[in-house]
Formats: sequence, C-alpha cells, structure tokens
Amino acid sequence: MYKPSLLFNRTPEQRHDMFASWSRSDQAFFAAGACHILADLFVQLHAHEGFHMVYIKPDKGFTGNHVYATDGNWAFDHNGWTKESDLLAITKEAYEQRYSGWGYTKHVIEPAIYALENFCKANNHRLPWQFAYLPWERTYKYIKQFPDSPPT
Repeated sequence: MYKPSLLFNRTPEQRHDMFASWSRSDQAFFAAGACHILADLFVQLHAHEGFHMVYIKPDKGFTGNHVYATDGNWAFDHNGWTKESDLLAITKEAYEQRYSGWGYTKHVIEPAIYALENFCKANNHRLPWQFAYLPWERTYKYIKQFPDSPPT
C-alpha cells in the first residue's frame, strides 16, 4: 500500500538542522526533504524510457510538496514503483484528512540544462550541496533497491 509523504514529514528541528534531516531513514529522507533529488536521479538513470519529474505543489497556504518521477502511468518515489493514479489519490486523501480544503496543482518539470537547480531555486527546495553530505550515492543505492522496471 502506498504511504504518502505526509507520514514522513520532518520535525521543525529536522527542517533547520541538515544533519538531523540526513540522519532519518532512507524512506523518510526521500519522502520528505529529498524527494526532488530522488526523482531527478531516477529520471537520469531512465533517460530513454520516457520518465519525467512531476511536482505536486499544494495550494497557497498549505504544506504538502512532493516530487516524483513518472512515465504517465507508473510513478517512482520513496515507495518505489506505484501507479501514478494511486500515488495522487492516496496523497490527496491523506492531506485532505489532515488539512481541510487541501488541494494541489500537478506541474511537469520540463527537462532542461540544470533543471534541478532551476526547480530548487524557484520552489525553495534544497540544492544537492545544501544537504549535510552530497546525496547522490545515497540516492543511487536507494533506487537500486527496487526493480529497474515497474511490476507487470
């Protein structure tokens, strides 16, 4: 069953202390705080398979940012492989239960040179070098725990 990123929200201390944020479990780290790093590397590793990054941007005044990779059918995030429709439905339900009136806009992050850097700067997300340690090795190892393709 898909676990929405809401279940892994960082504490105020983890939001302000990059070492406390880094010390969380891999799933928590990639669910809340480094989902954009996970999605970016996943898309790079699957460059010729039609995957792109999607940003769930909550409506103004709400929390609930999340970034994942998708081909329009299957999604990949901290849960591994999930049908994109399930990811969106379960995420929406979880946030609506906690925050009355919660809604979001789904943004496709267009591939471009330095797309991750541009996305981070425009949406107040940490750039890779703003983590306690460069996240690429941890991200690669996390991705490689899952099958290279979605279930059939």
